[in-house]
Amino acid sequence: MAMELQAQKRQVGPRSALTELRNKGKIPAVVYGTDVESEPIAIEESQFHQLVNQQGLNRVVKLNVDGKSLNVMIKDVQSDPIRNKVLHLDFSKINMNEKTDTSVSIVLEGEAEGVKDGGVLQHTMRELNIRCLPGEIPDNVTYNIEKLTVGDTVTVADLTVPNGVEILDAPESVVLTIVPPQAEPVEEETTVGEAEETDAEAGDEENGSGDAVPNKGQE
Repeated sequence: MAMELQAQKRQVGPRSALTELRNKGKIPAVVYGTDVESEPIAIEESQFHQLVNQQGLNRVVKLNVDGKSLNVMIKDVQSDPIRNKVLHLDFSKINMNEKTDTSVSIVLEGEAEGVKDGGVLQHTMRELNIRCLPGEIPDNVTYNIEKLTVGDTVTVADLTVPNGVEILDAPESVVLTIVPPQAEPVEEETTVGEAEETDAEAGDEENGSGDAVPNKGQE
C-alpha cells in the first residue's frame, strides 16, 4: 500500500524564500506529469524522512496536494551531503496501469562459505533496474549467498524477480564475486653466513679491493 504524503502549494520566489522554507522544516518540491502542469509544492521534512525509512525512494507515493490526491514517484532528490539535508524533490505523476522503469536494492542473505574460508566478498552491483506496473514494484531483490565458495561469481541472470517484473540490466552483468584472500608478502630470510658474506663483500668494495682496472700500459 502506497504511503501518503501531505503537500501544500507554494509560490515561486527568490532563493531567500526557499531558504526560509527550509528553515521552517519544509522541503521545496515540484510535481509534474503528462497530464499535470508542473506545480511547485512543499512537504514536511520529517514526513519525508518517515516515508524513506518505511518504503525507500523507489515506491509509489500517494501525494495529497491541498486535498487533491495523486499517485507519484520520486524522480530526483537534491541534497547537501555536508549538512545531510534534502534541498529539493521532484515528483512525477504516474499511471497505475502503465509500466514504469525504476530500480530496487539487491539484498544478500546469509554468509558465504567462501568468506568463512578467508575469501573476500566483492558486491559490485547493489541495485537492479526493472520495469513493471507501479503497484508491482518489489521492496527489493534477494539472493542467498550461503553456498558460494571462493571463485564463484553471481550475475544478473542468477537473480529471481516476481512475475510481471522485467529486468533491464544485461544478464551477464556481475553482481558479486568471492575472490581469494590476498597473500601477504613473504620476506626472504637471510642466514647468518649469508649476512657475514654480504658484509665482507661490502667492506672489500669500500677498501678498493675489488677488480682493479688496468692502466693503459698494462693493456
